[in-house]
Amino acid sequence: MTTPFLQREPDAADRERWRASLAEIPASAEHTGLVPLFVFRVGEERLGIEPRHVELAVPMPVLHSIPHRGAELAGVVNVRGAVTLCFSIADILGIPPGPAVPRPMLLVLVQPGWRVACRVDFAEGILEFDRSALMPVPSTLQATGRRHVKGIFPAEPGDVRWIDAGTVFEAFDAAAR
Repeated sequence: MTTPFLQREPDAADRERWRASLAEIPASAEHTGLVPLFVFRVGEERLGIEPRHVELAVPMPVLHSIPHRGAELAGVVNVRGAVTLCFSIADILGIPPGPAVPRPMLLVLVQPGWRVACRVDFAEGILEFDRSALMPVPSTLQATGRRHVKGIFPAEPGDVRWIDAGTVFEAFDAAAR
């Protein structure tokens, strides 16, 4: 009886070819000292969060308010057929409102057990920053926002605050209760 194809041992030539192709894979960002962040703007502030927490960035759909809720919980939105809580990341981070933008964006953020939306003014996309350039959070930053920021990367046209996803999702949880 012959061994089925998928249960056969690969021959030595195939194993060597696979080993060579795996050796060509570049080192991950963790090993190169680079920090990839999904960068977006709220008011006059540029913010960044790890890309693994960003599911979607789309034009802002209709926002349905929820009565008798704090400013942090802006309402609910329909995201691809799913009713999703929409939070004001500006209120959670203590960012003053900037000038009105003609086409705001909706950023859908995920973490195990959570899928939420936030209104942002502009989504730039994924940028990489050198970890050695990370500056500490200045004491002049409002206490509300300082709690949710890991550090600040200098960049042009403005510095980028690295958002701590863990504490921001805790703030989402508190605002939803």
